Amino acid sequence: MGGSVENARVLNIKKGEPVSWNGRKLSWEEFRKEVLDDYWLGWVSRTCSVLGRKEVLTGKAKFGIFGDGKEVAQLAMAKCFKPGDWRSGYYRDQTFMMAVGLLTVEQFFAQLYADPVDEHDPHSYGRQMNSHFATHFLDENRNWLPLSKLKNSSADTSPTSSQMPRALGLALASKLYRNNPDLHHMTEFSNKGNEVCFATIGDGSCAEGLFWETLNAAGVLQVPLAIFIWDDGYGISVPTELQLAKENIAELLSGFMPDENGRGVDIYYVRGWNYPELVQTFTIGIEKCRREHVPCVFHVDELTQPQGHSTSGSHERYKPPERLKYEVEMDCLKKMREWIIETGIATEEELDKIKSDAEKYARDGMRRAWRQFQEPIIKEMNEALALIHKVAGVSKYKQDILKVANDLRKVQNPIRRDVMKAVRTVLRIARYETHLPPVQELKQWKDRYEEKNKEFYCSWLYIPKGVKGSAMNIPEVKTRYSENSPEVYGFQILNRCFDEMFKRD
Repeated sequence: MGGSVENARVLNIKKGEPVSWNGRKLSWEEFRKEVLDDYWLGWVSRTCSVLGRKEVLTGKAKFGIFGDGKEVAQLAMAKCFKPGDWRSGYYRDQTFMMAVGLLTVEQFFAQLYADPVDEHDPHSYGRQMNSHFATHFLDENRNWLPLSKLKNSSADTSPTSSQMPRALGLALASKLYRNNPDLHHMTEFSNKGNEVCFATIGDGSCAEGLFWETLNAAGVLQVPLAIFIWDDGYGISVPTELQLAKENIAELLSGFMPDENGRGVDIYYVRGWNYPELVQTFTIGIEKCRREHVPCVFHVDELTQPQGHSTSGSHERYKPPERLKYEVEMDCLKKMREWIIETGIATEEELDKIKSDAEKYARDGMRRAWRQFQEPIIKEMNEALALIHKVAGVSKYKQDILKVANDLRKVQNPIRRDVMKAVRTVLRIARYETHLPPVQELKQWKDRYEEKNKEFYCSWLYIPKGVKGSAMNIPEVKTRYSENSPEVYGFQILNRCFDEMFKRD
């Protein structure tokens, strides 16, 4: 499927000699360092997935979904992502985000814990499910950042396949910036359309209409859209043969291949555990996509999912024994290790040390993230407990109030909801004693705490009035009718509005 793919798999590597790699000529030491850095980061990400699952199952987080099994393919993908490019992806892309410098271990776990402090989780301020990533487009003064010089990620949305139409729009923007000379001066947004939008999707979601509509439109429009399909053989618990015709998405897409006029979509098939094959194939495909604005699809097959779909279940319940054995034998990091040893890049002892260092790095980052999440909550809980004990000291409902305090103190991993629940319960118990100063003090503390939490969890749903960019800054234009104004259907008014807007722009 695509002659260039077959050629990309031929990589002549001889120990000690320079290597043609990712469109560059590297010395052996440069090549070796890059490979081993990737191997280290792959294990950092894998350890985050393993630890993340444990954090959920031990009660420190409510739900977890991770990118384990996709590490090597995403490390290769990241090599082609340049400043000005965009990502429109989904919740398996943690390794890619780490590899392009847009995600730290601490940020990964802060989002898992739903830490609402923006410095801790700059992607969603703890408001989205874990592994939902985004970058800022505006600075603190609400001015545009120089996006053409930055690596960009549009904010993930949870519904599967919903990232695809957005990816199409981002790719179309590059085409417009290239083809319209009047836009060439807007260099903060585009370098004359040399940007690619990277879209990622699981093979299960490829059965959805949004995927097919996006792919068809990309082929018609000829935009720089690169779609990476992570195929681990299952869509949650449903095997591929029960959700995709022909059981192979690349074969199914073969009709989109370019015709004699070059119009269509390039389709590449690559194995997700084969590190050099992935790097070479992605390099060739993305370079053509960037240069010629030909959309492309990379079917990344033979991937695994070592921990199953998410923390909501166990894949041992639906995968047969032979598939579970395959998950172990074909693990991408295991296969990368075998290739590194066979090629003479590093020894087993060196790789063991790299893996151990990566695991420690991830564990330390997780502990820092948990500490920075918990410490302010513990402080708030202690403040509340002190006030609750003051209320108990003057209330005739002392024993009931002390029970609430003891229950709060026993919470193993408290969150702000636990604190607020206890305070409200005490105020309800003491509702006939509001004249007592300690009760008034607790009520005032509760009001301040509510305001603080509104800022944490409810602010910026819309841009507030008075802030640059807010729709509420625009003065209201009252509707006016004359005596002769005709009565028409609403759709006619909307169509007239569209006509006027298109005349203007």
